[in-house]
Amino acid sequence: MSRWIYPLLILIISLFGIKALFHSGLFTAHDIWHQVVRLYYFSQAVNDGQFPPYWIGQLAKGFGYPLFFFSYNLPWLLSIPIMKIGLDITTTIKILFILSYIGSGLTMYFFVNSLLRNKLSAFISSILYLWLPYHFLIIFVSASMGIAFIFTFLPLLFLGIHLLNEGSKFGSTILALGLSGIILSHIMHLIFMLPLIVIFSIWELSRTKLKMRFTEGMIIGIILGFMISAFYLIPAAYYNQFTRVHKEEGIAKLYERNFINFKQLIYSKWGFSPIVNNAKNGEISFQIGIVQWLCVIIILMLVLLKRLSKQHLSLSISLLISFILCIFLMLDLSKPIWKIMVKFISLDYPFRLLLPISFIASICGGIVILTFKGRAKLLILISMIFLAFYANRNHINVNQYTYFPISAYLDLPTEITTNTFNEYLPILANPKLLNKPWNEITGEGLSVSQVSHTTNLLSFQVNIPAKQTVSLGQFNFPGQTLYIDNKISEFATDQDGKISFIAPPGLHQVEIKFQYTKEINLSKTLTVIGLFITLFLPFKDKILLGEKPTLD
Repeated sequence: MSRWIYPLLILIISLFGIKALFHSGLFTAHDIWHQVVRLYYFSQAVNDGQFPPYWIGQLAKGFGYPLFFFSYNLPWLLSIPIMKIGLDITTTIKILFILSYIGSGLTMYFFVNSLLRNKLSAFISSILYLWLPYHFLIIFVSASMGIAFIFTFLPLLFLGIHLLNEGSKFGSTILALGLSGIILSHIMHLIFMLPLIVIFSIWELSRTKLKMRFTEGMIIGIILGFMISAFYLIPAAYYNQFTRVHKEEGIAKLYERNFINFKQLIYSKWGFSPIVNNAKNGEISFQIGIVQWLCVIIILMLVLLKRLSKQHLSLSISLLISFILCIFLMLDLSKPIWKIMVKFISLDYPFRLLLPISFIASICGGIVILTFKGRAKLLILISMIFLAFYANRNHINVNQYTYFPISAYLDLPTEITTNTFNEYLPILANPKLLNKPWNEITGEGLSVSQVSHTTNLLSFQVNIPAKQTVSLGQFNFPGQTLYIDNKISEFATDQDGKISFIAPPGLHQVEIKFQYTKEINLSKTLTVIGLFITLFLPFKDKILLGEKPTLD
């Protein structure tokens, strides 16, 4: 029972941190509208037979949009069993945020406990990780569902790396699950985490005598992580070329107006309004946290005074280097570096580096506890927890509760695609169509009946008076297949990017179906194989020897 006392305390403290989510209704937040619409269409697509979903035929004013080729999947995959038991979208969204928050506290505890071999240190690191201004901003201010789950999978990834150094048979498996969790929750964050991941991995490698085994474990874990994520990664990477994203200069230059000032990291007023012009003069708070700052400063002093053990000294130096590097990359001073990086990879907000910074500061809290003994340790522990609670007392509330019907979210003009720039429109699609009425089919003298429009199917009967070229109410995108009278038919793309074909006269049954391509089927196969190997890996020796697998 004693081994579970700290996880139980973390669970209780977590529930207090997210008590605002137990209120009825939803709440106002930057992306809450996106989350409602995305969950709605994800669940609709699953009901329509898409698993996992890719194409949403009703989005983009009804012309169709490849939303889940590119938008994160993992939170919505977790939502399926929740909704299958009858819970509504509003409740499901709140449950997902609750799960991400509680999960982040527990994974942080298990990681730091393995890293520092001290339950009390792991406990305080978990509390500091939970009671972060940035953590509450992600949930209550921005409602960024994908990033909320990054908080959960980040400690898991680092736990996997550390277990490889410990020689644990679970190292590669946990690394793979953590990596795939981050990719499937918000892939861009993996890039922002790279400096810390690389530095931590080098530190672990420098400590182990079995460097080849550690390296092999890392490679296996990374490969498996990408294999598990293949159903998302491969389609997203391959079909990106068929979208307008490369034409959107606004996306490529987002980073230019989203650097912050150093003083904002120390203190910035809490607000709920979104960034309008740039991150320096908006109402969003980018503070790291008072107690988190104190922990980093104490660790810096202990490093300079060399008051830490050899192992904890090298760990602290690695963490401080990562901390300073991440801060530098959020400031205007790093603009020349960003100008080079964005030529090779899409990046948006420098302040996303607040997540690795917060993660580092929380670990520092655990190291601080190690340096004290007796009553001093207890006093410092209580002081840190009290200060974390007090400093965040106003951050654990939502701005306003709402009780809108789901239809109100679906009908919003801003949710035509759920992307700010509609950047994943098919490359030949005419954006002006998003401001015009939608029709199943356009042509001369047509009579349409028996219309069915789902996420992966548009079907209807049409009476065509004379042979002519007609256009359907769906954009052309890989995976679309045209059926005329239940036979696959050839089609072209009109000047607006819609599917068009030469229609013979008479009454015809027309269907445009989205069907999985060979690239999608390949990626799904890789995911299944990756999952099987990942779960099989820790028990391979016992299974190959014919022994019964155990978790000991």
